[in-house]
Amino acid sequence: MLLLAMTSLRAAPLHGELARLALEGQLPAALRMGGDHFERLQRTPDAAPQRAALGQLLGRAMLACGREEDAEELFQRQLRHYEAMSRHMVRWYGAMDQGAMLLHLNKPGRAIDCLGPVGDDARAPVAARVEAMAGVAQAMLRAGDCGSAMRSLDAARNLAASLGDPRFAQLVDCMALELATLHRERGGDALNDHALGSVYREGASEAPDNTLMQQQLGAAADAVRSWSPLVAARMDHLRRMLAADCTGPAAAAQVAHQLAWLRDRRLSEFETQARIEGALMLMGRGASHAASELLAPLTFNEQQMHRSRHALELQYCQAKLHQQQGRHLDALRLYRLHTQHAVQSLRTYAAAGRAPGFLQQAKAGGDAGDPAKLRLPLRYRRAYQFMMDHLTDEHLSVRQVAAHVGVTERALQLAFRTHLGVTPAEMIRTRRVERIHGDLQAGGGEAGVLEVASRWGVKNRSTLVHNYRSRFDETPTQTLRGTTEDEATATRLHG
Repeated sequence: MLLLAMTSLRAAPLHGELARLALEGQLPAALRMGGDHFERLQRTPDAAPQRAALGQLLGRAMLACGREEDAEELFQRQLRHYEAMSRHMVRWYGAMDQGAMLLHLNKPGRAIDCLGPVGDDARAPVAARVEAMAGVAQAMLRAGDCGSAMRSLDAARNLAASLGDPRFAQLVDCMALELATLHRERGGDALNDHALGSVYREGASEAPDNTLMQQQLGAAADAVRSWSPLVAARMDHLRRMLAADCTGPAAAAQVAHQLAWLRDRRLSEFETQARIEGALMLMGRGASHAASELLAPLTFNEQQMHRSRHALELQYCQAKLHQQQGRHLDALRLYRLHTQHAVQSLRTYAAAGRAPGFLQQAKAGGDAGDPAKLRLPLRYRRAYQFMMDHLTDEHLSVRQVAAHVGVTERALQLAFRTHLGVTPAEMIRTRRVERIHGDLQAGGGEAGVLEVASRWGVKNRSTLVHNYRSRFDETPTQTLRGTTEDEATATRLHG
């Protein structure tokens, strides 16, 4: 759903009215209007950019409405329009179309192979690279690789900041909140018998608590509501599902409300995904009967269920429901199929090509996926990232950070104290000494303490030693030499 909104934003400069309809969730109307406009557009090189942007949006709208054969045919026709622009466009946009189709078919490893190179290519349009990175994150989430998914979104967020349209960055923030919410749900104890449960549980405990997540989802919904009711509806739904009283019948009613919203707009593919996601949430909230009713349209034909692109989740849900109903033999049979499917999915994902370069860079940076960042409201996450990106600047100040995100110093101080329990200045000091500590451990004595500290904006020795000892209970020199305070004391006593 949110990737469709990203494509709509990319198309907005050339097809504003059509993008507006898509961002409102009026996809059938968008397809009618867009189809007529597509046929009227001239088939000339000058019109190729318009046809390219329009075709990309129409193709993804078709996928959302369950018209995958029409979308595949359109994507094939699009290659001619890309070629009229340049050979590079054939490679970039063709790969993105193929990646969108593979995500629709629930083939995350192959989708990453298509989308990753687009995100890596500095020559590609920036908005396309942001969408490709977000698509990689979606694929990784489906494979259970939530940490890498969050790092991909961090890379997308950093790149989106260079675009003139702030809606791209807002949308990436919404994607990060969606990912964090789903990660928390899938990593819960109620679903720990899922074949990928241990994978989903990695890092799930680091997510913000439910109250804070609800606040952030509500703020995100309010931020996008004026330009995308579709995205706002998604944020509102996730916020309501996290409410403390959203259990049993209340949870079932909320999922039913979301399904009705999607059905009214004939978003059949989103409805299917919402049924599976909703069933997993309901089973975790003690509403198994409602979960069974929710899945009935997808599981009434068992052979068709096994052939479904969502078989991994459907088999798990049915096995769990059969177990609760006392149908233990059926539960064991389906659970065995579920685990076999999970092993095959992991093998396919592991066999995919190398990780995208932007993901490797984010991992090397060490800040991506930082749980402290997730605990902050959206605007202040940008402040946090600005601080992390400028730790090497000895002149970095709280005033400079506040000006970057357009808030007062007092507001910045209050946000950090409320959500992280520290001031921005304390956070800067802590992160700097952590970087210095890491460099000293890895340096093996090749550089002096002050030389390493100066790389991270710390030039005063006494300040360095005080902050360092407060954080690590040893001096920088002891870290560099590989000795602890206790070892140094023992050496003096026995010397």
